[in-house]
Amino acid sequence: VSTQSTGWYQRRVRGGINAEYGECLMFFLVNGDEDLQSWALQALTKSLACHSEKVIMCCLKQMKGAIKLENRAAAARLIVLLKPAIEEHGLAIQVFEDLQLLLYDDCSREVKKAVAKAVNTLGLHSKMLQVVIRKLDDINEDIRAQGVTSLSILGIKGKSLLNQLLDILELDSSIYVRIQVMRAVKELNISDRRVIRLLRERARGAGPMCAEAQSALYSLTGELE
Repeated sequence: VSTQSTGWYQRRVRGGINAEYGECLMFFLVNGDEDLQSWALQALTKSLACHSEKVIMCCLKQMKGAIKLENRAAAARLIVLLKPAIEEHGLAIQVFEDLQLLLYDDCSREVKKAVAKAVNTLGLHSKMLQVVIRKLDDINEDIRAQGVTSLSILGIKGKSLLNQLLDILELDSSIYVRIQVMRAVKELNISDRRVIRLLRERARGAGPMCAEAQSALYSLTGELE
């Protein structure tokens, strides 16, 4: 048998194996438990380069709904590999909206960081930042708090955005929103002079905002009020 014929035969066998493997993985993706679904999703996406609409939707479902944080974070990382297929299947808007939701809604910092990395890698940072900044002026305090929480994950670059955040800390009518700002500056390790001054002012007294200010102040400067 010629070398050319042997190569053709090997490709046919390999293709057949991959087809059967893919069918098994698709079965596990739908019918397996959470860990098995996550494993099948990884294998389909990475090993078989299967980037179908069904795989994308399962990835989004896992990213939003998996109980284990490591599975949600793994799905967020897979989204980056699916970028061409996401655009091809017209799912870019849905993916953007799901990433936006998880930036503030997921309970895990690890998942939020994975989402932020996906946002950056997909080239969506500027677009996401515009959406988040608009939330800071919303009449609803929950929406404003969502915006602040999202900024603590995306990061704050530039004085104007930092000043806007500090204006919220100083002037916002909602204690809940102001507490989120304190948590954001602590998380981002922002030790700007105005930040420290405002934290010192709010660290005096009692109550939840005072306690949060003391925590942030200690984290940034080591000071104990």
